Amino acid sequence: MTSTISVAAVCDTCRARKVKCDRDDPCGNCVDGNIECTRTSSSTSRSSLKRPRASEASAQKGLHRLSLETKMTASPPKTNSTPQSPSIVEAQDFISREISVGKQMPADRLAILNNAMSFVNQLSQAPRHEDVLPTRGTRVADILDDIRYPPIELLYWMLRELKGNKIGPHVLDYFKHVSPKSLKAMGLALINRVGDPETLLLYSICVNAAAFKFINTVLSDSEMGGVEDGMRACAARYLNSVKLGMARMHLLSTPSMLFLQALLCSSFIAQGSGDSVHCWAFISAACKTCEDINLESRVKACRTETEDDEELYYCYIWCHILDKGYSMMLGRSRCLLEHHGLDSVFASPMVRSVSSLLSTYLHFVPIQAIYILELHPDRISNNRGLLSRVEYVVLDLLERMKRVHARITELHGPSDSWSGLHMGSELTTIQFTYHCLRTSILRSKQICSPAQSYVDQECLEAARMAMSTLRSLQESSFALSDIRAHVSYMHWTVLYHPLTPFFVLFCNVVASSNEQDLATLKGVTEELGSLANLSTPIAKLQNLFKSFIDLCEGLVSNTKRRKRNEIEQHVQMSDQSQQLAPPALQLPVEVPDVFAQQSATPLSQVTSAPMDPMTSLSYTTDESLGMMDPGWGLFDVQPTLDWLDADFLFLDNPQQ
Repeated sequence: MTSTISVAAVCDTCRARKVKCDRDDPCGNCVDGNIECTRTSSSTSRSSLKRPRASEASAQKGLHRLSLETKMTASPPKTNSTPQSPSIVEAQDFISREISVGKQMPADRLAILNNAMSFVNQLSQAPRHEDVLPTRGTRVADILDDIRYPPIELLYWMLRELKGNKIGPHVLDYFKHVSPKSLKAMGLALINRVGDPETLLLYSICVNAAAFKFINTVLSDSEMGGVEDGMRACAARYLNSVKLGMARMHLLSTPSMLFLQALLCSSFIAQGSGDSVHCWAFISAACKTCEDINLESRVKACRTETEDDEELYYCYIWCHILDKGYSMMLGRSRCLLEHHGLDSVFASPMVRSVSSLLSTYLHFVPIQAIYILELHPDRISNNRGLLSRVEYVVLDLLERMKRVHARITELHGPSDSWSGLHMGSELTTIQFTYHCLRTSILRSKQICSPAQSYVDQECLEAARMAMSTLRSLQESSFALSDIRAHVSYMHWTVLYHPLTPFFVLFCNVVASSNEQDLATLKGVTEELGSLANLSTPIAKLQNLFKSFIDLCEGLVSNTKRRKRNEIEQHVQMSDQSQQLAPPALQLPVEVPDVFAQQSATPLSQVTSAPMDPMTSLSYTTDESLGMMDPGWGLFDVQPTLDWLDADFLFLDNPQQ
């Protein structure tokens, strides 16, 4: 028996396009095209039709679409441009295993780890939103509308300085992926409007990114006689123009050298702005373009140090540097570019043109690539059979790290190469990179065999050095004349490297109530708070850190209070015993050194009064912790990208 069912009419858009409409509200064509689905009153008059089968099919389509939209809101799709964190199920399994291994762990410490895992679950399941860049693909009448670009005077100034010797070689390396020859051609084409709109858009990204970097370089190196504010306002306009171009650039454009240059410029701008999600999208597209235009073979063919060859070489090495850095930070199990291509990088005669600073960063790349290939947690977790292989790889990487550290030491010598950069901040930044990578490498043995009966003190010390170095960077950056430079350094450190050092110290605080580790974490977190109003990603990271500190701070306070009460009780007992003893047998009132050890719980550790983490790198350790490893692998999930981009109200509006 059929029944009269109300069926929506064809929408106005489908009628105008003369395409089939599924008559849903909104229809599938409008949903796919991200446009408003409307129906005029005249078209909706035919609303009563006897079409039961069509109606049922339409309803099923609608339910299916609603289901898909719900799933997309709850957890975004796994794509190469926005990779997901490792499965939360693995983290839950890990903490359960840690709890079963550490059966002697006191209940209060177990409760903190369980609360931390609950917090991890909330963050990992939260929907994400993207609001840093304007909506991609926005239609405008003129693709260059509202985009500014340097006038001929600024273009001439840039070209003269980039070819001269006033700017140091360290900072020049950040310009060489777009040579002065190419920069001149792009700038003149923009001024004269010569070229198709898509090409001019890519030109504008490259030229404006170079202008933004150039102005900041000049301002950092010399006094401008009171025109600094005007210059910074000019730089801000070029930055806004770059971001407009980034939002209008199609990531599926035809592969070309120009497209690759625009993608690299966009990656630098996005990371400097703290926009990790879009930065990864640009890096992914850049590495794909690198393969499409066969850049590796072209680099191998370079034999002369011309501007054209230098441009190819620097684009290639920047792709590798960004690829390995982000792949490791995101916890990926493979890189976008094969690390074997690095052989051509180090064998090329062009390597002589690379400054000692960028060359040091370049030597991190093969270490990161081998780490991702051999020591990724998904490959080695709980696999004791790989322990000998893991130990061999770890030893090899640590030897490589020693050679890199020797290069870092050489950078500290007097040199004129730092013109245009903040030497102190740059040196501290590369040291932070070193200690972060070393922490992850040392962490691998623990991941491979998490039930081993000791805490890796070497890994713990590496994490302490990383966090202390970050604290030092925060202190030195406050001397910068432009606070935005301080923000940029934070974006290229805490938002560019894995958060492993922070969570290693957090787990140690939970396990041992180490006051100095807690003081280090609190110091770093408080300084991040001073930048919260200038950077939304930093504000979210600061709130994330603070949330974990709040979980363990009470434990440390309670442990400290309990120790103090125990000592006071012991002193009182000693006084009473002395009053009862014969005068000739009275002894000086002292607290025996062994008392604290006897009265402490197995996982407690007594330290002296909290020390400033910047005044000393000497940490007290408690060998009584050596028989267990509580919660050491709790944070193998990598939170940096997904967690900070989550629409998690607690991080946006923390409870005071």
